[in-house]
Amino acid sequence: MRRHNPVRVPDSHLQHGLATAAASTPSAKRDAVLPVIEKANVQERIWACAAVSNLIQNDSGTRRLLQGKNVVGALIARLGDESDEVVVEAAGALRNLCIDGGYEICAEMFNKGILQPLSAFVPKISNSLSVLFNDAKANIEATRLVCSLAENTITLFWCLSETSNKALNAVNQLHLIPFLIAFLDVQARERLPLTTQIAAGEYDEIICAEIHVNRFISAMFIRIDGRERYRCG
Repeated sequence: MRRHNPVRVPDSHLQHGLATAAASTPSAKRDAVLPVIEKANVQERIWACAAVSNLIQNDSGTRRLLQGKNVVGALIARLGDESDEVVVEAAGALRNLCIDGGYEICAEMFNKGILQPLSAFVPKISNSLSVLFNDAKANIEATRLVCSLAENTITLFWCLSETSNKALNAVNQLHLIPFLIAFLDVQARERLPLTTQIAAGEYDEIICAEIHVNRFISAMFIRIDGRERYRCG
């Protein structure tokens, strides 16, 4: 399962920030993508979202340049696109930004309200899974889109949870455990890709571990005179 990339090349070598990134990135490449994300043509929007993922891969200069041009905000806006394919590609690009960009970009996504569209995906994905499980002849393309969106959404929740306590608490308020468990039952194992099941299983394990840790910590303290004190013995 891909998470924040521990071997990611740090951005410290970009001594002059966005100016250096701009100088090292061909103008045709850096200027062609973002305007197309908002084009009227669906296929162009799909292409632009997919292109972001390709441009930022192992290229921190281009990533920082696009970040300076509000690529995060543009992609979050595409999560509400009328085309399911655009939504999946936008979610995938955001997922890759989380992985390649680390905590800084995750924090930017959280501050720009990514949880609102992500939380709206949860019931939609759950309903789509129910339809797929009850339809032996479910459309292959529809299944692919649902599974891709589910995997990208789960990974985004996962990355956001590791960004800050504020983001973690906000994600925990969504009560995602029942949603995640649905990917691990018998029907899911028979019908869903292994990568989607692994993403759900590993994130579910992290959530459960976090709950147990919080309960343990709470048990170690007692409130005395309005203050929390360590519970000795």
